[in-house]
Amino acid sequence: MKLSSLVDTAGFKLSALYLGLFICSFLAIGSTVYLLTTHSLEQQLRKNLELEVDRLKAEYTSGGLPELIDEVNEAVDSQSNQVLEYGVLNQNGQLLAGKFNLFKRTAGWQTFKLNRSPNRAEQVVFLIYVVSLPNHIWLGVAQNSSYIEAAGEVIVQAFLWGFGLVIALGLAGGIYISNAFLKKIDRIIKSTQAIIAGDLSHRLVVSKNQDELDNLAYLLNRMLDKIGTLIENVQQVSNDIAHDLRTPVSRLKFRLEATLSSTLSEEQYKEQIAGAITEADTILDTFSALLRISQIESQSRRSGFKMFNLSDIVIAVVDALNPTAEEQGKIIKSDIEHACALCGDKELITQLVFNLLENAIVHTPEHSEITVNLRSLDDWSELTIADDGPGISEAQRQKVFQRFYRLEQSRTKPGNGLGLSIVAAIIDLHDGTIVLSDNCPGLKAVLKFRKKPDQFTSL
Repeated sequence: MKLSSLVDTAGFKLSALYLGLFICSFLAIGSTVYLLTTHSLEQQLRKNLELEVDRLKAEYTSGGLPELIDEVNEAVDSQSNQVLEYGVLNQNGQLLAGKFNLFKRTAGWQTFKLNRSPNRAEQVVFLIYVVSLPNHIWLGVAQNSSYIEAAGEVIVQAFLWGFGLVIALGLAGGIYISNAFLKKIDRIIKSTQAIIAGDLSHRLVVSKNQDELDNLAYLLNRMLDKIGTLIENVQQVSNDIAHDLRTPVSRLKFRLEATLSSTLSEEQYKEQIAGAITEADTILDTFSALLRISQIESQSRRSGFKMFNLSDIVIAVVDALNPTAEEQGKIIKSDIEHACALCGDKELITQLVFNLLENAIVHTPEHSEITVNLRSLDDWSELTIADDGPGISEAQRQKVFQRFYRLEQSRTKPGNGLGLSIVAAIIDLHDGTIVLSDNCPGLKAVLKFRKKPDQFTSL
């Protein structure tokens, strides 16, 4: 892989940004350590010199110049490593005691650089503390402060080595991250090209790292699954329309051809035309149901979601269909918890409850008992519609939600096989669930809706 490609990646740029921030922090820390170390050493040195000068001044005060000279000479003789340098000068600059006279007769702090070699390779820096004593006597105490500079140089060298190591590791890490980033991008590009070429079953590779690109690939795979399902639905709907509408269209054509080729009375003509209108209405109802399913599946109606009382809707639907059930010799029993709230589309939920209860009435024999229960479960609302009819076999319970799918025992009854498809679309729009199970005997449908889904909390 070309270096220019690595450098241009977002991963490398992000790594370079973090590397730059880390280098700035590293330099700031190094400068702080250097300044604090040298400053602390210098302050300690000054304190030691001040203490020694104060001690000698006390000797001068108590015993005069002879006592000071004795004390200085004794201090010089007692220092085996000669850490401190002493000097006592008179007003003419003559050295009275000690061995150090490289200071000016000026009170305060002084520095003196001594070159021990011609090329200044061995330069010694003395820090001197000078005080003025009575009778024009000058006392100076000095110490070699070169070790402070040496300590600073060690710190600088250590941080320079660390600086180089940081840059090397940062560049290596940036190249590694960019290379891994580009490899994943290449896999995504190749997978996308395969999908564009027509392989709709191809999916992006998702590794076990679960990083941002893996999450993106996972979401893209879910999107492709959804698109694949929609395409299959479109193909299935096209096939179903061609298959299921052929019969009513053929009947309509046959009726019209028979009417055209026959000599009929006015009443007979009216009867044939009425039959043709009925067939056309059946076809139009089917298309209207398909358009309604498409409208629901587009999820555009989510913008109108609001809180409403689900209990009132279920009670109203039960009251509306109760007369129909009684005419067919069937009983509807209900146990509905009051004030059960739901966030959603009130009109669609009404249609959902109506379709399920109407199916239970239509597809059960005489003297059947239908129960409708609604209860509140923490954040969920649970609606159960059950009957003691023939039920649905387990193998067909998911198929009944497909468009135009009808059970064999239902084909002689009016309908287009889209009622439960509308129910499934409404449930999916509201992020709900529906489970069909055996009621022993009969069928039980259990629906669950979240009262207030997270995505609608602001409504």
